[in-house]
Amino acid sequence: MTRPLYIGIVFITLVALSGCSAARKNYNQGKDLEEQGKLEEAMFRYAEAVKHAPNESEYRVKFLNTRMAAARGREQEGDALVKAGNYAGAVTAYQTAAGLDGSQPRLVQKGANAIRLRDAAAAYQEGQALEKGNKLREAATAYGRALDLAPENKEYTTAALRIAGLRKSKLDGFELQLKSKQPITLRFRETRLKDIFSVVSQLSGINFIFDPDVKDQSVTITLENATFQQATDLLTGMYKLGHKVLNESTILIYPQSAEKTKQYQDMQLRTFHLNYLEAKKAANLIRTMLQVRKLYINEDANALVVRDTRDVNDVIEKILEANDQPEAEVVLDVEVIEISDKNALNFGLLLSDYNVQLGAFKGGKLLATTLKDTTTTSTTSDTITTTTNAGIDNLVRAFRMGPFGGYVTVPNAQYNFGKTLANGEVLSNPKLRVKNKEKAKFNVGTRVPITTTTMATTGTTSQVNVQYVDVGVKVNAEPTIQLNNEVSIKLGLEVSSIISRETVGGKDSATTVVTIGTRNLDTVLSLKDGETSVIGGLIANTKSDSKQKIFILGDIPLIGPLLSNTKTDNDKTELILAITPRLVRGVTVQSRKVTSFISGKEDDPSVTPPYASFEQEPEYAAPAVPPVMAPPVPAIKPQPPQPSNRLAPLPAPPVKAAPAPPQQLAAPVPSPVDATKSASPNQGQQPPPIRKPNGVFKMAPPVLQQQNVPAPPQAVPKPLPPQPVAVTPVPVPLPIPPVPEPPQPPPVVESDPASETTPPPESAVITDP
Repeated sequence: MTRPLYIGIVFITLVALSGCSAARKNYNQGKDLEEQGKLEEAMFRYAEAVKHAPNESEYRVKFLNTRMAAARGREQEGDALVKAGNYAGAVTAYQTAAGLDGSQPRLVQKGANAIRLRDAAAAYQEGQALEKGNKLREAATAYGRALDLAPENKEYTTAALRIAGLRKSKLDGFELQLKSKQPITLRFRETRLKDIFSVVSQLSGINFIFDPDVKDQSVTITLENATFQQATDLLTGMYKLGHKVLNESTILIYPQSAEKTKQYQDMQLRTFHLNYLEAKKAANLIRTMLQVRKLYINEDANALVVRDTRDVNDVIEKILEANDQPEAEVVLDVEVIEISDKNALNFGLLLSDYNVQLGAFKGGKLLATTLKDTTTTSTTSDTITTTTNAGIDNLVRAFRMGPFGGYVTVPNAQYNFGKTLANGEVLSNPKLRVKNKEKAKFNVGTRVPITTTTMATTGTTSQVNVQYVDVGVKVNAEPTIQLNNEVSIKLGLEVSSIISRETVGGKDSATTVVTIGTRNLDTVLSLKDGETSVIGGLIANTKSDSKQKIFILGDIPLIGPLLSNTKTDNDKTELILAITPRLVRGVTVQSRKVTSFISGKEDDPSVTPPYASFEQEPEYAAPAVPPVMAPPVPAIKPQPPQPSNRLAPLPAPPVKAAPAPPQQLAAPVPSPVDATKSASPNQGQQPPPIRKPNGVFKMAPPVLQQQNVPAPPQAVPKPLPPQPVAVTPVPVPLPIPPVPEPPQPPPVVESDPASETTPPPESAVITDP
C-alpha cells in the first residue's frame, strides 16, 4: 500500500509541476509578444496560461487587459477605414474587435453602422450603373435604397431627387393613372375656375368632382411646364380648396372650411409602441407640440393610442421616431488607492516608574497582609476592574534599626533599540455601469455601531440605542454623456476611518464616542472615451516626538542620551483617485431627415411640405417612335421688326411646313382648345394676347422657336426627334429642320390649311379662347 501511494503522490506532483511550467511558459511568451506590439497573439498566449492555471490572478489580469487593448486597436483600425470610405474593411475590423472583446456593445454598434454604409455605397453604385443604362425606374429604386440606409449622405439625396423625383405621380397615397406625364403650361385670364379644372382633366385623364359649395370664381393663372400634381396643388392652395382622392382617376374638390373638412376628412386610429421613451413623457411631448383630438396612454404596454387624421398621425410618428432613442451608457472604471507610510523610532532607557519611594515599618511586621495590583479596562459596553497579586521585584529592604526597618522602591529599567517602518496600500477598484444622467453609488467599508444608554423616567430601567455609521470608501458619480462622446462626470469621494473610541458617562448612561477621520473630494470633470484622470495630493501627515529622561542625569553631555528615552512617530497617508470612462453606448444622433421635417400649418399639421411637388422636375418622356429623316426645307429668313399693334393681330408671312410621316397622322385637336407640343423645358414664351375691339382676349398665333443651334445657309438632311409644332385651329404637320436664331424677334409661322393633320400632343400649352 505504501509504494502505490508513493507513486500516486509523485505522479500528481509531476502533473502539477508540468501544468505550472506550461502556464508560466505561455505567460512569458505572451509578455514577449506584447512587448513586440502583437497584442492579439499575446492575448491567446495569456489565455493558454489561464487555462493551465485558472487560479492565478496575475495571468487572468494580463489576459483581460491585453484583450481590451487588442480590441481597441482593431476598433481604431475600423474608424480609420470608415473615414477612408473602405466600409468592407471596416466591417471586418469591427467584427474582429467584437470577437476579441464581446463585453463592449459599442463594437457591435460600429460594425452594424459600417455594414449599413457598405450596403448604401453598393446600392448607390448600382443606381449609377442603371442610370447610365437609361433604366430610370430601377435606378430610382437603387438610389432610394441607398438613401434609406444613409439618409445623411448628401450625394445619395441628390441622386435620389434627380431620378425618383421625376417619376412621382402619387397623391394622398394613390398612384394616379395619368394619361400623360408630359409637362403642362397653363395661361388663363379671367377664366372660371371649374373650366380650368376641366382643361386639366382633359390633359391628365383625371376626373374632378366638385362639392356644391365650391364657388366657380374667375381666376387668372400662368403656369409654365408643370406636372399634374403641381397644377393641382397650386389651384387648390391658392383658392382655399381641399381635395380628397377617391380612387386612381377621381379627385373630389371641396371648400377648405372646418365643416367641410370634418365632413370629408377621414380619421385614422394608430397605436404607437415605444421602446425607450416613457408613455407619459411621450404624451406630454405630443400634447405640447400638436392639438390631438383623442390620445390614450397605455402604461402597461408603454404605448400611445391616437385617433386623428392621417397627416396628424404621420407628424406624431416623426416626432416619436426622433425622440424614442436608447439611452447612452458608460462604464466608470474607478481606482481608489490609499498609501500609508509609518516611520516610528523608540530608543533609549525606559524606566517603569520615574520615581523612588522611601518607607518605614515596625520591625518584624509585614507591610501588608497581601499585595494587590488593580487594573481598569474599558470596553464598548462596560468598565471592568481586575485585581491581581503585585510583584515585589522592585521592593528592596534598605535598612533596619532596632525595632524599626525601612525600604526603598526602585523602578524596573528597560533599554529600547526599536525602529518601525511600515508601508500599506488599500486598493478599491470598482467598475460602475450607469446610464446617462443617472447617479451611481459605491460604498466599501464597515458600519460602525455607536451605542447610547438612556434611563427611563422611573429610574429603574435603562434603554440602549444603537446607531450605525458607514466608515470606508464612498464613491458617488453622475455622468453626462455628450454628443461628441465626451463624458462630463460629477464626482464625489469620501474616505473615512476610525481614529479612536471612548466610552463616556456613568454605568447607567454610558455612551460610546467614536472619532472618525474623513477626507472628502467633490469635483466635476470632462473626459474622453478611454481617457484616465488621476486625482492625488490628498495627503495626511502626522508627526510626533517625545523624550523621557532622568532629572539632571539626562542633561549630562554624552551620558545624558544614554539615560533618556526618545520616541518619534511619523505617519503619512496619501489618497489617490483614478477614473476612466468607457462608453458602452454613445448618444444616438438621428439624421437631419429624422430630426428636422415640415410639420404643416398651425391648424393643419402635415409632413408634406406645401407645394412639395414644385421641388420636383417635370418628367420628359422619351419619343414614342424612332426619329425620322425630314426632307430638306429652305431656311426661313428673318423678318424685320414690326411695330406692335395691340388692336390687331400681328401679320406673319405664311410658311409651308414639311409633310408629316404617315404613322404620326391623327385627328385634329378639337376647338376651342389650342395646344402645342412642349418638347423641352426651355421652350420660349408665347406671344402676348391681342385685344380685339370688342374687348375679348385671344392669343396671337403661337410662335415657333427653335433651339439656339447654328445652321448652315442650306439645310442638310439629318435625323431629328419630333420637334415642337405650333398649332392654330388646324394642326401643323411634324418637324422642320433647325434655323439660326436671328437677333430680331422670331418669325410667326402659320400652318398650311391644306396640309396633313397631326395627332393631338400629350402635353399642351393652354390659352383662353
